[in-house]
Amino acid sequence: MQAGVLTLERWFDAPLEKVYAFITKKENLLKWWGPEGCYVDENHLDFTKLGPYYFVMVAPNGSRAKVSGTVLAINPPYNVEFDMSMPGDEECLRMSVVKFVIATNANGGTDFTLTQTGLTDAEITFNRTNGWVSTLDRLEGLLVEKK
Repeated sequence: MQAGVLTLERWFDAPLEKVYAFITKKENLLKWWGPEGCYVDENHLDFTKLGPYYFVMVAPNGSRAKVSGTVLAINPPYNVEFDMSMPGDEECLRMSVVKFVIATNANGGTDFTLTQTGLTDAEITFNRTNGWVSTLDRLEGLLVEKK
């Protein structure tokens, strides 16, 4: 099975420091982490420091999925990188690496790039349409709301 890369780019009308706080601090992550209709239940979700994390994502139908990994790198206020193991169909756990990179742009907002490696083509399609796009829409709503 060959692994691929998912890349998503966004522009947020919010300052760099604010965006970084929302993509790293637990109290902010819990407000937007997961696709629309989902929420995080049990968790140790904090991307401000290196080390292990986990969370239990609860879907609208009540199903639960535990996701865990390790925060691999942080470079405040520019990026955070973490690996992620999640339930998979073919294997007990599937591992991928996610990196959020942000930079101030000429308009005073923040450019955001998400890269997730270690995915199959089917996982890239699924994560794009059912996961990250909706999740980032939730983040954008909070950043605009709290401006």
